[in-house]
Amino acid sequence: MGSKRHSVGKAALGLGLGTLGAWCWALAPGLPVVTGRRKPVGLSRKPYAHRGLHDAGSGMESAELSPGQEAYRNRVHACLAAEVQVADDKVVAPENSLAAFEAACKAGYGIELDVHLSRDGQVVVIHDGDLRRVAGDNRAVADLTYAELQRIPLRSGATVQGGKSAETSAGSPEAQYVPLLSDVLALVDGRVPLVVEIKMDRGLDRELMRKTDALLSGYQGDYVIESFNVLALAWYRKHRPEVTRGQLAVPYRGRVDSPDSALRWMAGSLLFNWLGRPDFVAYEWHGGHSLPMRIYRFLGGTPVAWTVRSERAQEESRPDFDGIIFESYLPGN
Repeated sequence: MGSKRHSVGKAALGLGLGTLGAWCWALAPGLPVVTGRRKPVGLSRKPYAHRGLHDAGSGMESAELSPGQEAYRNRVHACLAAEVQVADDKVVAPENSLAAFEAACKAGYGIELDVHLSRDGQVVVIHDGDLRRVAGDNRAVADLTYAELQRIPLRSGATVQGGKSAETSAGSPEAQYVPLLSDVLALVDGRVPLVVEIKMDRGLDRELMRKTDALLSGYQGDYVIESFNVLALAWYRKHRPEVTRGQLAVPYRGRVDSPDSALRWMAGSLLFNWLGRPDFVAYEWHGGHSLPMRIYRFLGGTPVAWTVRSERAQEESRPDFDGIIFESYLPGN
């Protein structure tokens, strides 16, 4: 009887060790990283401004700004004061705009930005798949040509009054529009490092991959790519292995009771890392001390926190991350 229990115990131990070993293999950043022969080239330790240093958009939605948000907005305006006449309540640099990127460059921060394809195949810089949130237009980016996008101003000349905004008309000298990636690269021109997020909700958009890579391959400044889509990282691993690639992920905290929830749990646990072998993982900052991230870091991977929105969040995330993507406050060292 004791011999049988001993055999069962050995089998359970072997299964447990095998499962742990398979998990480590699945989420490891790749042998060159684990052995210390490859580091995430182009990924700076300096903070990256989420969608540029912006005064409208993600993290800046409230009509009543906190002291940290006010200091952040004032820094944006100070950086752009030579280019535009800025009033305290005026929006001049919406997220993912050329003005927001210029402000980040002048402040000395890195930049995180997002790319999509327009209907006529232009690589444009915008986070969402539509213009509803950033311009009050319900149309999808993929349904509009670049020329059409240039007739839809972002919330760039809005004056905040009681939580409402008055839009700048198209053609105004203060208006900002969805920019081309090529124009952003020309503006930044190597002044600060870039993190380029490739936005793909489903499957692999090969046209977006090829066109984005063609533009970045000709760029002389420091850049890395990242994506939630593991197939984008797998594409870069195969076609451009020298480019530093990052896996975006968020921990899944819901019930695993469907194929979709199972996939989300696996992605949040970094179990698809074997497809792209990311050099860094950009993880939602609250989950930095999770077991998958601790194993990934132990194996040599570089963890980056997103999106950090306060000094307190930065301090809480500091032990678990080597870098941050931030917005709506001014990060300390």
